[in-house]
Amino acid sequence: MERAVGIFGGDDRHCYLANDLISRGYEVLVWELGNERRACPMLPEFDKIKIAKSFSELAKDCQILAGPLPFSKYLAVKSHKGCENFGDTLCAHVREGQHFFAGGIPKDLAEQLRKKGVRVTDYLEDEFFLKENGQLTAQGCVAEVIGAWKKGIRHAKVLVTGFGFCGREIAKVMRGVGADVTVCVRRMQSAWQAYEEGFAIGYYEQLHDLLPRTDIVINTVPVPVLPESRLRHARAGTVLVEIASAPGGFLPEAAKDLGLTVLLCPGLPGKYAPAGAARVMADCMENRKCGE
Repeated sequence: MERAVGIFGGDDRHCYLANDLISRGYEVLVWELGNERRACPMLPEFDKIKIAKSFSELAKDCQILAGPLPFSKYLAVKSHKGCENFGDTLCAHVREGQHFFAGGIPKDLAEQLRKKGVRVTDYLEDEFFLKENGQLTAQGCVAEVIGAWKKGIRHAKVLVTGFGFCGREIAKVMRGVGADVTVCVRRMQSAWQAYEEGFAIGYYEQLHDLLPRTDIVINTVPVPVLPESRLRHARAGTVLVEIASAPGGFLPEAAKDLGLTVLLCPGLPGKYAPAGAARVMADCMENRKCGE
């Protein structure tokens, strides 16, 4: 069915995604995403959502399949519960010409699917999604920081590590609410981009000098750029926010032992703006569909 989308796994974002797609004229089937999700029954299109009894039924009836974000975590959870390798199940039931969307798809699994003639879109490799999702992440980040930093963000000294999609949007939003923002980068190209957008620039080699003058550190880099040796230069009470995916930029326990306030903030769009995140996923689907 060309206009049928099968949604499985996921969180509240995927409930809103089902609702959004139905409002756009798609038929939606779900598996492992029914009444057990607290958001679903509250949605205006909930009664139109069809429930598949198995993944094989979902794959058989739908041209588009939408999995969780992050998909690698979903696979790990399924494995921990003693289920068979869901990657094998997915490959066994998909067919040539289908389109599979998810975030953080293991490279080997994506390759297996493509060999079967399945079109694969990883949200985390799609520029449109990353930019839009970065904006939602930035808004959620402000909400988290406001709750932890009791002095108000205006005039706070904020250091953002990384200037990719999330880092750029977080820096812009933090500046927009009055923070004094410095962007810390590794590459000259990133430094030039941040400079062109009016941000103060720092390099990781300068963290020993930057951290003592910083109130809030927001890491967006998924590699350990803030080891204990560098964090020792931060003042006690500094708010340290982890936005990046595993392994992240620092060790939370080490940071806490140094007297820092640690905020682990994965999946901020799903927490603060699930309907907005769903719209971005739906737009990404339609962009890819129109580009075929």
